[in-house]
Amino acid sequence: MNIKKIFPSADAEEIKFLEEISYTEEKKKGDVLFFEGDEPEYVYYLINGIVKLFKTTLNNGKEITINYILPKAFVGEFASLKNIRYPFSAEMETDGEVLKFRANEFISFIRSNANLSYEMLIYMADKIQKNYEYCENLVEKNVRKKIAKFLKEHEDLFFKLNKNKIASILNITPETFSRTLKEMKREGLIIERTVVKINKEKIEEILVE
Repeated sequence: MNIKKIFPSADAEEIKFLEEISYTEEKKKGDVLFFEGDEPEYVYYLINGIVKLFKTTLNNGKEITINYILPKAFVGEFASLKNIRYPFSAEMETDGEVLKFRANEFISFIRSNANLSYEMLIYMADKIQKNYEYCENLVEKNVRKKIAKFLKEHEDLFFKLNKNKIASILNITPETFSRTLKEMKREGLIIERTVVKINKEKIEEILVE
């Protein structure tokens, strides 16, 4: 993983230090990054794959999914920043790869570096905005727009994930998702030949409706 892509302002010496306190790790579907109540040992950055965040109810042990983390994002980093235990669990929803920074050294380094602190601040602001957009997407009634937005932002995942899983992420019933997907294929929004691809111009038309 090119750390420069995570922290563009980092110089060669800073990148070297960040590389020394981190390593990449391949993950399989179902692997747990951390459990609710654990103390942060690492700061995780998702390189590829999808992570499910969930809580477990005390009365019956039921699992409640609260969010999905998509690639190129930190996972549970605020627990390390605030020095608190994780308020939820994180599990790989698909096979993937994560970059693991040793938490104490990472946080100390970020706090002592104004430029990297600012980049983390911008990242957190972007994440809040994306969470807001995610909530908007959950209540969006236009199913075509939901699917079009996911296609535009995560085309590679769209053709790798189980369609029922995408429906769950988008808060759409599998039946509605399947029916809408067939309509979009008939309209040429999704083209299936030897290689499956999307018609980006038509996808943009849906998003600006």
